Amino acid sequence: MAQLTRRFIWAAGATVLAGGVACKLATADGTDEPHVRMLPFSDIARVAPPRALPDVSFATLDGGTTRLSAFYGRPVVLNFWATWCTPCVAELPELDKLAENDPGFAVLVVSADRGGAGVVKPFLAAHGILHATVLLDSGSDAVHTLGVVGFPTTLLIDAAGKLHGTLEGPANWGSGASAIAGVMR
Repeated sequence: MAQLTRRFIWAAGATVLAGGVACKLATADGTDEPHVRMLPFSDIARVAPPRALPDVSFATLDGGTTRLSAFYGRPVVLNFWATWCTPCVAELPELDKLAENDPGFAVLVVSADRGGAGVVKPFLAAHGILHATVLLDSGSDAVHTLGVVGFPTTLLIDAAGKLHGTLEGPANWGSGASAIAGVMR
């Protein structure tokens, strides 16, 4: 038993050390901001043929509810994120920029934080996120229904509600309007 305990402690210590090294390498320029590699739009996995999605519901920041179908009529960029996810935090301003600069898209950023609006509202204020439509999936119901396996994940949905592409990982969405439109063709 003592041998097993020593191995567990050693493995746990090695994991913590490796995590610390990874964080330090991510901030090697001396700042506390991690450097996240944004994925190219060529990494978008196209869905062929495009398929209809279930009409999932989300909580809103003001305590109401809405459905995904409420945003159909224009292309939807549906992003799943969390406040504790470093790549999500790096990507969120890009999604906000897309929402600000390209009103032809419904840019929905869905937080999976268990703490709901109480966690998300102060985070948004601290990060200056003003333009994207922020929704909540605190119970991960939509995450499970739509098959999201990691954060961030973005679904590209046409105006009729059909899924055309997905991207697992962060991207510079603020400059991606033409790439998104290309996926919808």
